[in-house]
Amino acid sequence: MFHRVRIRHVRALDDVETFIESMGSDVVAVFDVDNTLAPQGVAPDEFVILVNEAIDRFEGLPLVSRVIALTNGPPRGVERMISRGNKPWTTRRRLGLRGRHHRIVVVGDQLLTDGLLAWRLRATFLSLVIDDQNEAPRQATMRRVGRFLAGIFFRSTQ
Repeated sequence: MFHRVRIRHVRALDDVETFIESMGSDVVAVFDVDNTLAPQGVAPDEFVILVNEAIDRFEGLPLVSRVIALTNGPPRGVERMISRGNKPWTTRRRLGLRGRHHRIVVVGDQLLTDGLLAWRLRATFLSLVIDDQNEAPRQATMRRVGRFLAGIFFRSTQ
């Protein structure tokens, strides 16, 4: 049976935190890194700081059982980040979620990668774009194409 997952557009990590608090306990938070936890083109040292601060913030929430930072890009000095993540094809097994039932929320900026990962995991998708002014043309094109697919895979909630 074909399923649609919830999608909610949020503006900041504060909104993500508020949403997670409404989900109950044992939440697994899967974060895209680029343009979700760190803006496009940020200096490497600042990238490491921003990503680690975000991971620490959400690991500190009592309702969150696990935080997964995931990128399709190369490793960039964040040991707690899964690089070359193969989104949206990443499996529950690779994420360490196999055989366990969790409430999962995926937070990311692209429907074609992060959103479809949420769909595959049957997770709620929180769409968070922190920098849509400086994104590469390829990223902007992916965002436009993703909007066409939104109604097929997602049901909007507010």
